[in-house]
Amino acid sequence: MRTTGPAQGTPHDFTPGTGVIAEMSGRPLRFASSRYRPDDTYAEVADDRIRRAREALGLTGESHESTLELITEISAPWGDLPVGTPPRRGCWVSVDGMPFEPSVAWTDGEPAVRLSFESPGDGTIASRMRDGLRTTRLLAGHPGVSIDRFLEIAPLFTPDDPQGYFVIAHAVAWRPGGPPAYKVFLNPAVGGREHSAARAAEAFKRLGLERPWSALADHLGGEFTPAHEPVCVALDLVGDEALRAQLYVAHSGVSAAEIDAKAAVARDHVPGLFTRALEGINGPHTAPAWGRKPAVTTFTLDPRHDLPSAATYVPMIPVHDHDEAARDRVAAFLRAEQPDVAGPYAALLDALADEPLSRSVTQNFVSYRGGDSRRFSVYLAPGLYRPAG
Repeated sequence: MRTTGPAQGTPHDFTPGTGVIAEMSGRPLRFASSRYRPDDTYAEVADDRIRRAREALGLTGESHESTLELITEISAPWGDLPVGTPPRRGCWVSVDGMPFEPSVAWTDGEPAVRLSFESPGDGTIASRMRDGLRTTRLLAGHPGVSIDRFLEIAPLFTPDDPQGYFVIAHAVAWRPGGPPAYKVFLNPAVGGREHSAARAAEAFKRLGLERPWSALADHLGGEFTPAHEPVCVALDLVGDEALRAQLYVAHSGVSAAEIDAKAAVARDHVPGLFTRALEGINGPHTAPAWGRKPAVTTFTLDPRHDLPSAATYVPMIPVHDHDEAARDRVAAFLRAEQPDVAGPYAALLDALADEPLSRSVTQNFVSYRGGDSRRFSVYLAPGLYRPAG
């Protein structure tokens, strides 16, 4: 998820200059890769990025053939398009405007590889919505997948005249010893940013998550503005017994301490941890970098708990000018908080690098969750596109 730009005007002023502005979404792109050929397909490049990540982490269990087959299936028909011809409008799901973005999550030190993806369509939001709905229906036939809950809330997020930077995106995660797991991302601003909170509230009500939603909304003051703006609703495509949904809240023009305080409602909140992550990686709130891209908090809701859990998403590019600078700050934070992950994180960047890290700009966000089950994730764009012109 990409956001950029400081909040301006009044706290309730949902104008193009306030809060959430996608970096590459909708912008013209140019192909700029020394590793891949212009006629390589999106599916081939995605498969290569996943393969290289798995090899760097020493992961086994998935063959190259099975991974490529799955990526080809879930990215149809756009997965067969050549990467040398960028989408007419940059996609939301990746920091460089690509229609996919790999990520790696370490839970208690154990890594897993994921791929977020979004159809480029014909460049229009409506076409991307149609393709996203088709992909969701396709996933219904996969082992362990249920789209029943998605169908209950889909009408909220698929209007006749969709607005915003995206409508529907998806993610697949490869799990040791089990079939891949899938998630769908939906835009609560699809009918206007001023209606995002109400749309999210109705979605969580339909999902039977009123208790954790009420606790979260009450803690946030019952009011959502560009300072604390709902920017994404995510839903795991599973049955009721494993139901889990998420609200992504972007924070513009507020301090790390204020963001940490907003996360205090979480059942796994560690006071001061989000402040340490945000300021340790991106510097104090007074640093100019804070105005370049808002931080995000992800609240996870499920019917088994009265309170959500929370993770902080620390923005990387363009807060940092290149991946090397970002890596050094993240590695220093990890050595203090989760030292067993610092080395694998740096090794992953080296394995995926297509040019010196002092020139590459691929790290979108890193996320961190503390408590009894620590989790660190890094989101890495393929790095094939740059702004045109």
